[in-house]
Amino acid sequence: MGWSRPHYAPSRPGTRDIAGARTVFVMDDELLLHGLVHLLGEVDGIRVVGDLRHDGDLVERLARAAPELLIVDAGHGLQLAALRRHLDPVPRIVVVMDGEESPGHALDLVRAGADALVDRRSPSVEVLSAVARVLDGQTALDPHSASTLVDELRAQATPAEHDSAGLLTRREKEVLALLTEGLDNRAIATDLFISEATVKFHLHNIMDKFGVHKRAALVSAALRGRARGGVGGHRPAARTR
Repeated sequence: MGWSRPHYAPSRPGTRDIAGARTVFVMDDELLLHGLVHLLGEVDGIRVVGDLRHDGDLVERLARAAPELLIVDAGHGLQLAALRRHLDPVPRIVVVMDGEESPGHALDLVRAGADALVDRRSPSVEVLSAVARVLDGQTALDPHSASTLVDELRAQATPAEHDSAGLLTRREKEVLALLTEGLDNRAIATDLFISEATVKFHLHNIMDKFGVHKRAALVSAALRGRARGGVGGHRPAARTR
């Protein structure tokens, strides 16, 4: 990980004094744990009061530790909602992810109650900045986690593209299939025995249904749908000329 031990404390006017913040780590990855303890153990005012593992006694031990800040790995991060229900007061929660090896849970972690997401690949300054913001009552995403979250949100938009495909007529599906194969309007018209004006008419309707305004965007949406078994998967049968 290569994290150094920078001297760090919030310096913005009006920033919450984080002196004495009781901090507990909950993670099974020993390397990650030692790296974070090494990093945050030197931060002014943060008081590490425990490092725990994921097991059946976790909630009880957390209740005894009464942390103000909880730093947990993403491997069990989806248990956050249950932890929050059993802890009073509820601590601020930072989840450490590995977006490169196990992407796909950022949005679920936020919904479960994470106040911040940081990626284990991030430099120490990003981790420390996220922790400071969380202790100041804010939420935080480091750049890696922000990118992961954006990717997930974009992926969730794909079903809308898939639904749009269901609104296409048979002819529109044929036009779209040929378009994704790289044919221009003239070639599509020749293949389907229709005029170029008719091809343009169909493409205009298809773009309206997909909510896009450019051919490139339409092709991209169609190819994503094809990868999921949906849009643009059927080329018209060859015709005898």
